Amino acid sequence: MTTHPDIADPGVESSTAAWVVGIDVGGTFTDIIALHRRTGEVRDGKVLSTPQQEEGVLASIAAVGLEVREVAEIVHGHTVGINALLSRAGERTGLIATRGHQDLLDIGRMHREFGDRFYDPTWLRPHQERPIIPRELRFGVLERMRYDGSALTPLDADSVREAARELARQGVRSVAVCLVNSYTNDEHERRAAEILAEELPDAYVQTSALYPVTKEHERTTTVALDAYVGPRVVGYLDRLESGLVERGFGGTLWIMMMNGGVATVADAGRAPVFQLVSGPVGGVSGSIRLANEGATPDLLTIDVGGTSTDVAAIRGGQTPLTDLWTLETGLTLTMPLVDVESIGSGAGSLIRPNALGNVAVGPASAGSDPGPVCYGRGGTEPTLTDACALLGVLQPDLFANGAIELDVDASRAALERTASQWGMSAIGLAAAAYEVACQDIAAKVRTISVYRGLDVREFALQPSGSAGPMLADRVARILGVRKVVVPRSPGQFSALGLLRTDLRVTRAQSIMTPLDPACAESIEAAFATLEDRVHDELKGQGADVTRLHFERAIFAMYRGQTWDNRMPIPPASLTAEGVQELVPAFHAYYEEHYGFAAREIPVVVSTVEVTAVIPREQARFELVPDEGAAFLRTAELVLPGAAGPVEVGIHVRERLAPGEQVPGPALVTEKFATTVVLPGRTAHVDDDLNLIIEPQITAES
Repeated sequence: MTTHPDIADPGVESSTAAWVVGIDVGGTFTDIIALHRRTGEVRDGKVLSTPQQEEGVLASIAAVGLEVREVAEIVHGHTVGINALLSRAGERTGLIATRGHQDLLDIGRMHREFGDRFYDPTWLRPHQERPIIPRELRFGVLERMRYDGSALTPLDADSVREAARELARQGVRSVAVCLVNSYTNDEHERRAAEILAEELPDAYVQTSALYPVTKEHERTTTVALDAYVGPRVVGYLDRLESGLVERGFGGTLWIMMMNGGVATVADAGRAPVFQLVSGPVGGVSGSIRLANEGATPDLLTIDVGGTSTDVAAIRGGQTPLTDLWTLETGLTLTMPLVDVESIGSGAGSLIRPNALGNVAVGPASAGSDPGPVCYGRGGTEPTLTDACALLGVLQPDLFANGAIELDVDASRAALERTASQWGMSAIGLAAAAYEVACQDIAAKVRTISVYRGLDVREFALQPSGSAGPMLADRVARILGVRKVVVPRSPGQFSALGLLRTDLRVTRAQSIMTPLDPACAESIEAAFATLEDRVHDELKGQGADVTRLHFERAIFAMYRGQTWDNRMPIPPASLTAEGVQELVPAFHAYYEEHYGFAAREIPVVVSTVEVTAVIPREQARFELVPDEGAAFLRTAELVLPGAAGPVEVGIHVRERLAPGEQVPGPALVTEKFATTVVLPGRTAHVDDDLNLIIEPQITAES
């Protein structure tokens, strides 16, 4: 297969280097896809992820036969921040808050986790159970800003200095500063940061200037999370950039952000927390392109990696956004972010008993070191990959394009040892683990679809990640979804999505102004100030601002409310007439989301937001079929619910001609993925090279 990409550089002048590379670091593998600007050549590959992720990134470039100096652009998604947070391996962090508000991290919104522990009286919020900032490292300082930005109580600099010195004695290397109502006036926060820099000159300090909006708890958790992971992420970006430069890299390194766009390293370094799930967001970006290219505009996506599965719901080909993204109950980010959620179940997830003693897949994972037992790298506990190898879903000689030959006997032995506690056979446990993983993923998909009032029957299921296609048809059957769309190169889909992502930079400012025609001038001035600031920042970073355009949104609420709502608005300059039109638009928006509108109550704009976008022209793929017959051989496969093994055909996806039918049960293999087609289903490749799985058409149907 070759490509004819028309990838325009979104932010820098072209260089003599001709390759554009997308690199996505996962829990087990680091995926790479490289496109040559002039010839249209495409190269893709996988290497095992490394504890120091920059080593795997550099190794992936070499794995596709490239030297760093040949690369013009790298678009990168990583997991440094999320790994540090999930494992609680971030920096030792302190918090400076307004006196009396240092416990906001624990108090939260009084929400609790929905699931197995919903009625558990011993349940603690994750931050109380595993705090990112211990209670003894949170300090309240004397100060208070009013809601309108005027100072009620001046900042007591001595209380900040005393707290800073105690944090230094406690060995703190990173500090979050979040003061009440500072989104309207950050004078006290800026002064506190200055004092901290004097007392802890080597510390990382983050204030709520990171994203200065309302909602005190969410603003505090956002700043605290950034301070906790910031030093790790910034250190990683510095090491990666240095390693690239040492090897002759003269191009541009772009970092995938959670707002659905890429940013320069300089801009990404200002907001490390908004890179927590940058790889999965790249996958959603690819899915949005897929939805707009004719497959279907409504997709339920499952990106199954080595340690987790990420899910999203795409409607009408639009980016799913949320202004509140929750990793764990009580740990919430506030900023418009791509609405992608995760579950700790992936191909490398360990098969163990859960708290009730039942078979569970995850959340613990074998990762890349040692990895699944069948990798032969020292793993002893069985994983979902081992289960699929024993079931016949993964063929030993066809796995990962032959890079690793799976040891099925080792998988069988590990599964037998684990299965004995349930009185099961190895094959019985493998089948149970496969079903549990599919059921868990289906349950997670329901949380972003059915539980939000969506009818899943109107969607297609779109898997990605190397493990996604081997589970997708079963997940679709559990959900009642008729159609599965497996995109081209699903194993590198997130990496490809990175290459198809525009540069996006989001900034916001709280203004607390009535949404009234009389205030149109002040609202427009706030928008214009933000746009000018972002324009100048990007120009200073070398971006091509001639292709820059802005998107706008307001956060609005009824007067007297404490919770605002993000509403996109047209990008045109606001006039009194324009504001007058926004008022009924807000009422309609509110009614759509909450079932009623209070039209008699005035509307207040709490925050204005702008997003700068520099578009990237998209690559187009053309099929050059591989030589040879699509049918490869037969193999025995244990299918969900089957009494025993059944013989199925194995087909090579790259050799399937558009429209060629593959009736289930069957396996469709490709370089870095295997698709399971269940009985009663048929697969075919469409004109855009997507593998479509649908119910078989029979005389009865």
